[in-house]
Amino acid sequence: MFAGRYLWWMLTGITLLMFFTLCFDYFTWLAVQLSNCVEMAGSCMPVVQFMAGTLKTAGVWIAIGILFGAALLRLSYLSLLRLWGLPIVLWFLASMPFLLFVATGERLQWAAISEALPLAFLFLASLLAYLAIPFEDDDTRPFGASTVLRGIVYAAAFYGVLAAVTEMNWLSSMVAKLLGMPALAAIVANVQPRLQEALTLGLGNVLPGIFALVVFIAALVLSLLPPGLVPPLRRKRIRLRQLRH
Repeated sequence: MFAGRYLWWMLTGITLLMFFTLCFDYFTWLAVQLSNCVEMAGSCMPVVQFMAGTLKTAGVWIAIGILFGAALLRLSYLSLLRLWGLPIVLWFLASMPFLLFVATGERLQWAAISEALPLAFLFLASLLAYLAIPFEDDDTRPFGASTVLRGIVYAAAFYGVLAAVTEMNWLSSMVAKLLGMPALAAIVANVQPRLQEALTLGLGNVLPGIFALVVFIAALVLSLLPPGLVPPLRRKRIRLRQLRH
C-alpha cells in the first residue's frame, strides 16, 4: 500500500473512531427520541443497549481493524513486515483496552485518560505517523541510511515492545484460556512485574519510558533529514579512537 492510499485509510479509521467515540451517543439519543419507547417507562433500555453497547462497540472494532490492516499493508509494501510486524501487533494489543476504554466510556476526564494511556499507544502512534511518509517517491530508505541511527530506532522500539508486554494485564489469563497452560500463565504473571521493574530502573515511574519514547521519535525525525545533515556519528567515533592512539 503506497503512502497516499495508506494515509486515506488511516484517516478513515481515525474518523470512524472519533465518530463512535464523540458523536455516536447523540445518534443513540436521537433514535430513542424518534422511537415510541419514550411513551412507556423502561421500554427504551433494549434500544439503548443495542445502540450504545453492541453497535458502538462493533464500530470501534471496525475502526481499529482498519488502522491495523492499513499498518500491516503499508509495512508489507515497504518490505518491513518481517522486522516491524511483531512490534505493531504487540503495540496494538497493548493499546486495545485503552482505545475501548476511551471509545465506550462516558464523561471521561483528562485525568482518567492520561492515567490509562499506555506507553505502547504512544510508540504505535509515532510509527503509524512515520509510515505516512512517501518513501517510495524518491526511493528513500525508511529509518535512514545511517547504521547508528537505525540501531537507535531499533533499540528504542525494543524497549517499547517490552513495555507493551508489561502493560498487558490480561496476558497471563489469556495464555491460560487459549493455550490451556496454567504453568506458562503463572510464569508470565511472575515475569511481567519483574520486567516492568527492570524497564523503570526500579524508580516506579514512567520517566525511563518517556525517555525511550523521546529517543524513538527523535531518531525517526533525524532519519528523514538528508544524509549530509545527519551528524556522522560513526565517523566521529573512529576519529576519536585514532586521536587517542
